[in-house]
Amino acid sequence: MDSQCVSILPRVCGVLLVSGSSLPDDTSLEKLLDWFTTIAQTGHSTSLLEACPCLVDFVSKVAFDYTSGSSILSFTLKLTGLIGASEDGFKVLKECSVLKLVFNPQHWQEAGLWEDPCLRIGWIQGLKMILKHSEALSFFAQADLIEPLLQLQTDSSLFVASAANQTLAQVLLLCQSPSSVGHNGSKNRDLEHNSASMETTQNYSGIITKVSDYLNKSVVLNQQILRLLAMLLVRVGPPLRDTLLLAVINSLEELVTTSCSQLTVPLLDVILAANSTLGEHSFSFSSFREVMLNMKKPVDVMQAAAAVLRSHQSDPALSAHSARVLLLPLDIVTGVSLLEEELRILITEQLKRKSCISMICVCLSNIPQITLMASDCLPCPQRLIVTAILLLLRLCCVDSSSSSAGCVEVVRFITGNSKVQKCALEALLVLSKSPGVKMVLVEVFKVLTEYLNSHSSDPSVLQKSYQAVIKWVGVCPDLSCITDQLREGFIQAVRKRACDTRWEARDSTVEFLGHLVGAPSCWAFTEQEMEPSDVLLGGRSFTVPLLKEALQDPESYVRASSISALAQTLTPSWQDGTALTQEQEDIVTQLQEVLFQDSEGFARRAAVKYFIAWFSACSSPSSCWLLMQSVPTVLSQGVADLDWEVKLHTLELAELVLDRAFSDPSPSHPYAVMSDQDHRLPIAGQQSDLLSSLKNLVDWGVVSALLCGVVDCDRPVALKACQLLLKLRGIVCPVMDNTADTRVFCQLAGASVMQQVRKIQEMGKDTCVVSEACSEADKEGICASVDPECVSVCEVLRVLDLDEKLSILTQSSDHIYNSPLSLLQDILTAAAASSPPGQDPRQELVMDCY
Repeated sequence: MDSQCVSILPRVCGVLLVSGSSLPDDTSLEKLLDWFTTIAQTGHSTSLLEACPCLVDFVSKVAFDYTSGSSILSFTLKLTGLIGASEDGFKVLKECSVLKLVFNPQHWQEAGLWEDPCLRIGWIQGLKMILKHSEALSFFAQADLIEPLLQLQTDSSLFVASAANQTLAQVLLLCQSPSSVGHNGSKNRDLEHNSASMETTQNYSGIITKVSDYLNKSVVLNQQILRLLAMLLVRVGPPLRDTLLLAVINSLEELVTTSCSQLTVPLLDVILAANSTLGEHSFSFSSFREVMLNMKKPVDVMQAAAAVLRSHQSDPALSAHSARVLLLPLDIVTGVSLLEEELRILITEQLKRKSCISMICVCLSNIPQITLMASDCLPCPQRLIVTAILLLLRLCCVDSSSSSAGCVEVVRFITGNSKVQKCALEALLVLSKSPGVKMVLVEVFKVLTEYLNSHSSDPSVLQKSYQAVIKWVGVCPDLSCITDQLREGFIQAVRKRACDTRWEARDSTVEFLGHLVGAPSCWAFTEQEMEPSDVLLGGRSFTVPLLKEALQDPESYVRASSISALAQTLTPSWQDGTALTQEQEDIVTQLQEVLFQDSEGFARRAAVKYFIAWFSACSSPSSCWLLMQSVPTVLSQGVADLDWEVKLHTLELAELVLDRAFSDPSPSHPYAVMSDQDHRLPIAGQQSDLLSSLKNLVDWGVVSALLCGVVDCDRPVALKACQLLLKLRGIVCPVMDNTADTRVFCQLAGASVMQQVRKIQEMGKDTCVVSEACSEADKEGICASVDPECVSVCEVLRVLDLDEKLSILTQSSDHIYNSPLSLLQDILTAAAASSPPGQDPRQELVMDCY
């Protein structure tokens, strides 16, 4: 522990003891506890107490001081549990008679403080912290703390109740094998504690008995206790689990027969957890499942069936029965004969009510689980499920004239319902990989086109429809069934949505155009391999003008999506090295205008990413004159942007250019080891190549962008620039000699950057890079007139302390502002600020100046 922290900590404890002392913020005590926890985890609690003996005194004083605030009391309870988490720390607290007082609920009740949930949560968490060894468990049993802990299981505060549930589970886990808890596998220590464990075995049995009795009485009509029981059955071992099940089996049977809708899901979770127990009661729990799956309330049955599928039960018959129950609403609504089931009449009546929406959504949302079942367990072929979903989607569409052979009463509830539509489209996405679905591919595209054309389709439904198109195109390599009529309808729908009055619909449309390019190739009606975009939309002749028009959209999200889609659409032509068209040149001009003029960062980020994608896809960027002509403009404008993400993406482009300029750098890493001979005898050809590449980097604006970025106020930007400058230094400086240094200059972008670079130089270097380098260049005739803001590239790379800057940038500000010392100083400063006016805080405190 830091010596300065040790010296300040007693004063901090004194401040915390003062009633009503102000804290810097609500998290100060939690941060302080986190610091103590870190110390305890890295060593032992004893080392914490030895370094800070004031902590025990602090805990003792707070325990007797009823005037402390609830936050201080809660913090003290947690701190007590942390100190007692080790056996040595536990003994220290026990000798000071602190434990019985701190963890005695009656003590706090008499003081009128127990009603505060802040204190109760501190009591529970402190108790959970201390229960790490058998000594603590013995104390817990002897003090009969199980009673207040059980009372808190259904506390009015959900946070308190949840913490109490977790602590009870920990207590039961300790009771399973108390003799092996907290001894770290040491046989000698096991022998020492064996007698103590034997003495308290009866107390442990008493804990289990009280917990069993409590569960048996409280499990009826209580969701919280059912969730607790399910958690306990999963976590505890077989002997204890059998004891708990035996205690609650009668109450569970009563609940099953009562059929309370609110308890269906938590009750089934308990039954499914109990099913993993093999024993004499396994038949009873199996019968419970069957009863719940055949209840008279359809909603309860649907929830029970969904819970069974989510639990991935190994019983094929049970899974098949659950799948049949879940598919019934789809069968009844659409009239597609999927299965026969006894519950048909009950569910049909339920579907005639408005509550049918939730039942249908439960059915659709569980279809992904049904598709995972073995084919011999499926109640019907998956192709029939696809057919039923398509019919359901038609029934939900306002503009559709489809009719149902099923329950016609339900149509008035589902027509135009976006919730059902989205659930059905999600199910259609999953079913795209089902066997035999190629037969219904045309129907799928017809339905999706109807939704894209429908004036009533919600933007979120349109987005799901586009996703379904991409998914089905990706898994159906043969699109020869797409007719001209279907293609024209699809083109009309996309063009219509590109001009939609809702920006979300326009955004989904341009995103779709970009994603469609990434879909795998397919076979078309011409029996040739084609791109899905060519088959469905006619290729780039349709998509590029549409996306180009979207660059002028009034919504920034749409503009950004259109730029990204353009990059995805043009990537194949960049990879092929196809000559640029006039249209593509106009796009580049527009994107440069976006960088200069667009007021939203989304579009500017996308514009920089466009050039990144272009440079990455181009096999020979230097041969593409427009690309290399655009790079300096993008770098100079991007690195000066106000949006830090734009600047970061700009540096990513600079990195691509840097890597391409030095395609085979040596050394490949800035910290690679080089021999003295390598430094003394650089190859002339390599030096010449490096000189040429370095000049190119200067001409393209890469070096200026990096020097501008390294002094940026945004840490991620400065860090990226520093890393790239180190890479450049590692490539160039070991090879270039002093003669070559003065032949490559770089002009800095802006006087402020120049001032910061000079400031960095003056901090620890005597070499004057700018003026001396420029005068030397004039002497040699290399540069007739050098601007005052020019710097010698190699010399500035050597002079700047990039390694030190990198070490600073790789650290977050937390190592200063969130350090333990800073936290302690903050607490003292806050106390000084709230001290009486006549008292000078400087007499007691050293103010925190950061």
